[in-house]
Amino acid sequence: MRFANTAVGATVEGDWAKMKNWKEYLENILIAVVLALIVRSFLVTGYKVPTASMAPTLLPGDFIFAFKVPYGFRIPFSNLKLMARAPEAGDVVVFSYPDQPRVTYVKRVMGLPGDRIEITEGRFSLNGEEAKYEVKEGDESVFNPEMFKMVTEKIQGKEHKLVLLKERQKKNFGPHIVPPGEVFLLGDNRDSSDDSRYWGTVPIHRVEGRVFLIWLSLDWQKRIWENRWPTLRSERIGQSVN
Repeated sequence: MRFANTAVGATVEGDWAKMKNWKEYLENILIAVVLALIVRSFLVTGYKVPTASMAPTLLPGDFIFAFKVPYGFRIPFSNLKLMARAPEAGDVVVFSYPDQPRVTYVKRVMGLPGDRIEITEGRFSLNGEEAKYEVKEGDESVFNPEMFKMVTEKIQGKEHKLVLLKERQKKNFGPHIVPPGEVFLLGDNRDSSDDSRYWGTVPIHRVEGRVFLIWLSLDWQKRIWENRWPTLRSERIGQSVN
C-alpha cells in the first residue's frame, strides 16, 4: 500500500509542477505582451516606408523606428497628450492626417506655428530667409541621374538632402502663415511629394514621433532568387535619420 500511495503522490506532485510551469509560462507571455504594448504606445514604434516621397533620406522598403517621447505621452483613446511639445524645424516625423486617421505618413517639419512659408521658383523661404542650395553627388541607385539631381538645402543653420527634377515645374506657393497648434510638412523628394503644399498643415497632436533610425532596408526593385526576394541594402541598416 505504501508503494501505491507513493506513486499517486508522485503523480499529483508531477501534475502540480506542470501546472505551475504553465502558469509561469503564461505569466511571462502576458508580461512580455504588456511591455511590448507599453513600448509601442509610449516609447518607440516601427513603420515601413512604402513610397519615395522622402528620398533620399528614406527609401521604399526602409523599416524605421520613431521615438514618441519627445512629443509627449498620448492618453489612450483620445487626442490629449501629457507633456506635449511641438516638433523642431527639420525633424522627420510620422503623423496621421485628420481626413485619414488610420493612415500614417512621414515627412519633414519645415514650418512651426507662426512661421511664414513661401516657395518662389522652387526655392523655399522661411520667415523671409531663402534657403541655399548646393548640388551633390548622389547614389545613382536612388534615382535616375538623367532626370533627377541631388542637392543640399540649407536654411537657418540646418541642412538636409533633397531629390529634385532637373527639368522642374517651378511652382510658387504662399506666402502662408502656419496656424497656431499646427506644423507645415514637406517631402525631401520635393517634386514628387504630396504634402502641406496640397493638403495643408497638420495639427501638432497628430504628430506621433520623430524618426531616428533605419533598422532594415529591402530593395524590391532589385530581386534575387528567381526574382522572388528583395536585395538587402546592408549599407542603410543602422543608419540614423536626420
